[in-house]
Amino acid sequence: MARQELACFLRDRRADLRPADVGLPAGPRRRTPGLRREEVARLASMSVEYYARIEQARGPRPSPRILDALAGALRLTPAERTHLFRLAGTSPAPPPGPARQVRPYVADLLRRIPEAGAVVTDASYDVIAWNPLAEALWATSRTSPTWPGGVSWNPAWAGAPAVRSSATSWWRGCAGPPTATPVTSRWCS
Repeated sequence: MARQELACFLRDRRADLRPADVGLPAGPRRRTPGLRREEVARLASMSVEYYARIEQARGPRPSPRILDALAGALRLTPAERTHLFRLAGTSPAPPPGPARQVRPYVADLLRRIPEAGAVVTDASYDVIAWNPLAEALWATSRTSPTWPGGVSWNPAWAGAPAVRSSATSWWRGCAGPPTATPVTSRWCS
């Protein structure tokens, strides 16, 4: 573990942040720029003494959990987070899983296209949002009346007999059934 480099890195990152950057009140005048050690320790849910020992290059090797907490408290980028773990002599934990929330503009887009069935999936193809036409088209492929997030999207469903029979009138005039991929869709109007 490169204690001196780790301590220098933490001090530099702490000096780069302002209280307003992390949602803290500015408080009284500061002698030095950036956050105080107490503020970083509070944001990382650790003791001030332990953080001070790490930052002064005299503490034990921090655990991956502590490093993750420090990375969050100091608002590190993914590259800085990886650098922090390497300085501490440990391998970084895998990044968190895919986002499971739909951004407001995507939800608004779903509401604005009622004439086309649309679903939003995450990186693992779990359905996390849909519009009413999509719910009507794929109602036969689900068991829950609320079609909760977590239902997996299978692109083969677009050609499934149950879906095809429920949408026959909608597909009339099309060259074939709609095809769907994670990036693009070809739907007839």
